Amino acid sequence: MIDALKTYKLSLFFAFFLFLYLPLQAQEKSKLELLIDKAYSIIEGSESKPRKNYFYIVPIWGISPETGIKLGASFGYVFKTADDSITRPSSIRLNTSYTQLNQFNIRPHVDIFFKQNTYNLKAQYVYNDFNEYFWGLGNSAPESAKELYNFKQQRFNARLVKQVFKNWYFGPQLMYEKLYKVDFSDLSTTQQNNIPGINGYEVLGAGLAFAFDNRNNVFFPTSGAYLEISNHMFMNQKLNSYRFKAVVMDLRKYISIGKKDVFAAQFFGSYNGGYVPYRQMPTIGNDMIMRGYYNGRYRDDHYFAMQAEYRKFIWGPVGAAVFAGFGNVGSNLTELSQNLKPNYGIGLRGLMIRKEHLNARIDIGFGEKNTRGVYFTIAEAF
Repeated sequence: MIDALKTYKLSLFFAFFLFLYLPLQAQEKSKLELLIDKAYSIIEGSESKPRKNYFYIVPIWGISPETGIKLGASFGYVFKTADDSITRPSSIRLNTSYTQLNQFNIRPHVDIFFKQNTYNLKAQYVYNDFNEYFWGLGNSAPESAKELYNFKQQRFNARLVKQVFKNWYFGPQLMYEKLYKVDFSDLSTTQQNNIPGINGYEVLGAGLAFAFDNRNNVFFPTSGAYLEISNHMFMNQKLNSYRFKAVVMDLRKYISIGKKDVFAAQFFGSYNGGYVPYRQMPTIGNDMIMRGYYNGRYRDDHYFAMQAEYRKFIWGPVGAAVFAGFGNVGSNLTELSQNLKPNYGIGLRGLMIRKEHLNARIDIGFGEKNTRGVYFTIAEAF
């Protein structure tokens, strides 16, 4: 199996090579433009018959000790529900992957803006027959506590908000999750500990979402802001293995720099009260925020993170990004200010759909204690 550190070094070298090499190819612009236009015509159609809707397929790949070789695909469809300049593009996505160790997951997702953005529907279903590492709870969980375990999971969440005033949205949301067939090593004592949901659980909750959104583009904002405050309440004893409440805040701001560059910043917070199942607790690390940490390396009842990113246009369909931030988890507000976790990294962008400015991206993130992660996905992190 390929050593993980070598994989990261190769990815880092590849990123720097493209960053330095591609701008030097400007002298071949005419030839490359013809090749690029031909490639784009597969997705976008020709100039005489441009497509209004777009379908794409992107490979998913990776190598890690816990999965072996991972292969999969992301199928996407981008469209508009009305032929006007106001209605935002909608998307339907299906991600699925299978690994060398017979692990499988599938994640269909929809994000639909109805005519003139009067309503916005977001929904996602997740099925996992997978494994992950578990270190315990808290922001100082030791590396020595690391354990690999298997589980199956089904999760569904949906939100329907209505535009009540210009750029202001309000509506209901719900979430269902079932975690089952949780299997630790025979030598492990983790499932004997008093960790909520460690032997499996089932929860169903509902709540409200409130959002302000005046971004000038859904996929690649260059100006505007996004603010969301939402909650879920899992309080019915007959429907829930555990009773708890969750509140999320998401604040983003975008500023144009020059003609094509963008500075973006985000604050994200998640606060939970009650008896929270461990996999409903917020975690540090994923492909959107706190990039560079293994998702689940640190988890607890409360969480916050801040990040900033500079998105740089390089040449043609190619861009780059640098990002940095910090965050933490904790069981109370005092713990949130202790042992803050930093992260930083770089990334490459490739423009997939020019009209909507939908990018594919590769990010390399780093955290404390030599943690790192490589992410290949569609659309910006935030």
